Amino acid sequence: QRQWAALSFEERRDRVLNFHDLVFDDRWALLDLIQWETGKSRGAAFEEIADVAINARYYARKAQTILADEKVKGAMPLLTKAVINRQPKGVVAVISPWNYPLTLTASDAIAAIMAGNAIVLKPDSLTPFTALAVKALLERAGLPRDLFQVVVGAGKDLGTPMIERADYVMFTGSTATGRKISEQAGQNLIGFSAEMGGKNALIV
Repeated sequence: QRQWAALSFEERRDRVLNFHDLVFDDRWALLDLIQWETGKSRGAAFEEIADVAINARYYARKAQTILADEKVKGAMPLLTKAVINRQPKGVVAVISPWNYPLTLTASDAIAAIMAGNAIVLKPDSLTPFTALAVKALLERAGLPRDLFQVVVGAGKDLGTPMIERADYVMFTGSTATGRKISEQAGQNLIGFSAEMGGKNALIV
């Protein structure tokens, strides 16, 4: 992660744009994989291809502007000034559901990657192969091999160890599980963002 964060935005951008191109180049295989793991229609599966490609291009092009230093007023206007300087979190744990195995694996991660973070992803046990395909595409695009890691298994076995070692947690899933993860993140004093049950969203 430190080596990745040390790269310029331009170097990160080029690799993420490579990933964008590879998603379209390999779209037929990805469509087959999404359909096989989820049972979606071809059209619904293609929505995920388009979403990931659009997000990859957006963050590749906009991350430098979004994360640029920002001058703000100091505690005593005219006499003092302050600058907001944004730094990578470090290792971001992503826990994703089965129903959007490409979108919620890749789109959530790309923003964090462009910001200089590493990813440890736990996909749903029903959809591990789409997540592994994303890892392979990112590596082909030029990202370091260990920057995006996938761990496969039950949430009850992997969730706590992931959160204990993470610097930030991104979760999509049930409200009940989200509550437990938010408690763990709070105890560890790390940031947490979640979409729970399709109705509840939380960013801390």
